[in-house]
Amino acid sequence: MIVSPDPTAPLAPSPTLTRPLDRLALQLTLYCNLECKMCSVWEIRKNGVPLDLAKKLLADARALGARTFIPFGAESFMRKDFLDVVEYAHAIGYWYQSIVTNGTMITDAHLDRLQQTPSVKLHISIDGPREIHDELRGEGMYAKSVATARKCVERGIGIGLSGVILRETLDSLEHLVDLAADLGVREVSFQPFQTEISGLHKDIPRFSLQREAKETITRRLEEVCALAARRDVWIFTEALFGVIPDYLAYGKRPIPRGGCYLPSKFLLVDWRGDVYPCFFMWSEADRMGNVYRDELQSIWHSIHHKQLQLLALTERCPGCLAACSDVPSFTKTAAVSETSARRLAGAA
Repeated sequence: MIVSPDPTAPLAPSPTLTRPLDRLALQLTLYCNLECKMCSVWEIRKNGVPLDLAKKLLADARALGARTFIPFGAESFMRKDFLDVVEYAHAIGYWYQSIVTNGTMITDAHLDRLQQTPSVKLHISIDGPREIHDELRGEGMYAKSVATARKCVERGIGIGLSGVILRETLDSLEHLVDLAADLGVREVSFQPFQTEISGLHKDIPRFSLQREAKETITRRLEEVCALAARRDVWIFTEALFGVIPDYLAYGKRPIPRGGCYLPSKFLLVDWRGDVYPCFFMWSEADRMGNVYRDELQSIWHSIHHKQLQLLALTERCPGCLAACSDVPSFTKTAAVSETSARRLAGAA
């Protein structure tokens, strides 16, 4: 006998909408020791939440299930208590901490502490060969960043190299892969140039690839994938390569097929204490609360958060493309597959 379900019974909770928090991002500082020409974040010059509140947020997020901590802003090592935050996160059970840095301020004393914090992985920004990197970031910065990367490898500190795809770096993308392989770094990531980070007051035509043929961008990505396969370097953002050409050439902001899951597992706290569901749903309408007056638990379980989750899951969010995007969700739509990369590698 088949029993029909009761149409008046409440629906079971959605596993996606009720999943635990996985990642907490804190904008700890907007100070930077560099003034990169393609970036405007350093111009804000503000610090984020104080140490005690940062620790409380880490503990509250951990109680909600968070296992990954992402400190971000301008240059995290500008903040004197930065490693106090990192060490606390490690002590209470965060198993992965992803830190983007220019690598120029990290001292041996910092490395001593990082070596005792195995949950940390540094992502050192390298824009290209020395002349390109130093033109964008300042004379002598390439040597400092590479020296830090080398010391991290020697000490066994987790590390990857990160590059930005813009007009000045398009012809030298292979440098990041070769540098990583030569240093013994097994991972790199590439993300496209973004006007959100640059700021509209910058020289956008200098960096933008919207005048470049899509086919040229596609070919360059295929070539760098082939080199990475030959040199046994993993490109963390390779799943994005199928949609990067449209993003750079035409400004098309992609959303993963089937929606984005990031707001269902992520919370971002900016320097003011305002809370958002991701790095790109960051408008006034997306602000879910403020940690100076609201508890993180109530924000996570709020109706507003559920509404923003649904927007992303039904492909109605603004779309984005960066290393902080929901990279795994793009895997099935990537045009540059591992198979094609290895085929190119074998033919080279």
